[in-house]
Amino acid sequence: METSTLIQPVKPSERIHVLDAVRGFALLGILLMNIPYFAFPEETVSNLNIRNEYSGLNYYAWWIINMFFEGSMRGLFSMMFGAGMVLLTSRLAKNMHVDSAAEIYYRRLIWMLLFGLIDAYLILWPGDILYSYAICGLFLFPLRSIKPRYLFLIAGILMVFFVAKISYQRSEPLRNKIAAEAIIKKKIAPGRQTLEQKEIIEKWKGFQERQKLENKKKQVTKEVRKTKGSYATLWSHYADVNTYLEATDFYQTGFLDCLIFMIIGIAFYKLKIITGERTPSFYLLFAIAGYLVAFPLIYFQLKMSVAIRFDVIKFLERFMIQTYEIRRLGLTIGHLGLLMLLYKSGLFKWIFNIWAKVGQMAFSNYLLQNITCGLIFYGFGFNYFNDLDRYQLYLIVPCVWTLNVVFSYIWLHYFRMGPFEWIWRSLTYWNIQSIGRKEKWVELQQ
Repeated sequence: METSTLIQPVKPSERIHVLDAVRGFALLGILLMNIPYFAFPEETVSNLNIRNEYSGLNYYAWWIINMFFEGSMRGLFSMMFGAGMVLLTSRLAKNMHVDSAAEIYYRRLIWMLLFGLIDAYLILWPGDILYSYAICGLFLFPLRSIKPRYLFLIAGILMVFFVAKISYQRSEPLRNKIAAEAIIKKKIAPGRQTLEQKEIIEKWKGFQERQKLENKKKQVTKEVRKTKGSYATLWSHYADVNTYLEATDFYQTGFLDCLIFMIIGIAFYKLKIITGERTPSFYLLFAIAGYLVAFPLIYFQLKMSVAIRFDVIKFLERFMIQTYEIRRLGLTIGHLGLLMLLYKSGLFKWIFNIWAKVGQMAFSNYLLQNITCGLIFYGFGFNYFNDLDRYQLYLIVPCVWTLNVVFSYIWLHYFRMGPFEWIWRSLTYWNIQSIGRKEKWVELQQ
């Protein structure tokens, strides 16, 4: 069958309203986590010592964001991506051979990857997810027909491996400390130490130096100077950062971080959990189960981090097993259950309609957020980087949300898809797509 027969925007009847709504909710929620990385040096985002934020509105803002949102919006968005893959490929398979469907799907991902590189290297956002999703999406197509129980098995195995891997990697400073102290305890003269022993001691001393607050503040000052500079200066800085994030860090942590949630999203779609087709009692128990896993782990670790003043070694001595992925999965499941429960109640149609508009243009709205925040905080824009308090960032967030919502409503009043969605679809099918709502254009011409 000719590929051109499929070159049509998704009809309104083919869209699943609640998927668009949850995607929109997650897209807006992601800004809660992203905006500190636009506004502050990386160390300031997670370490209250840098600005001594142990009281007042800044302290409470840190607690609220980390307690109720950290990781879960990204988790929801990843699940929506997995569900969207099944929805897209199912629609393609109805109209063409599976090989042709795969070609369209993978071409779509290649363009997403290129948009991710633009987001990272031109818009200069080091938290880009488009590149990550495109790479992970390459592995999803073969999973589209697998039964849910096997998808959960795959996700479970990957989760166990990932937690073990991250726990081992991040405990390296503690292992260095133990090894260095054992060498020092033997009182071996420096001249008689082996090369390996010298390396262990030097590595431990280097870590200790980097953990000193005065040295962290010096690093923060360097980052502020670079980010407040010209576009060229900022590009030079973020080119190195993004190269590390997308070439090293992604394959160490980000790949499985995204892929596991995408696979779970596919299973939830197949079980009709993510489409709002289960009973209210199911979603209530779903939410409770997720929150019972997440909140105790989150609260205990946040409280401990504050108590030990973000001392890495003391934290590792208390938490040898990294539970971040486990608790963020629980929090994501809790939020998903709660959202579906609200959706099933029918009392919040208005807010779901708003989220659905944003979600229908998630690609465009994601880039709009990144461009807007770059203009607010970077040196080539209004240059507010490191100038605001933490809590003040969350006065800016509703303004950006309003921009997303207004933009979505106005644009979708006249067009069938967002501007970047249109570009993406046209590139995917190698054909300029129809974008206008004909009846609206007729009104404008009269």
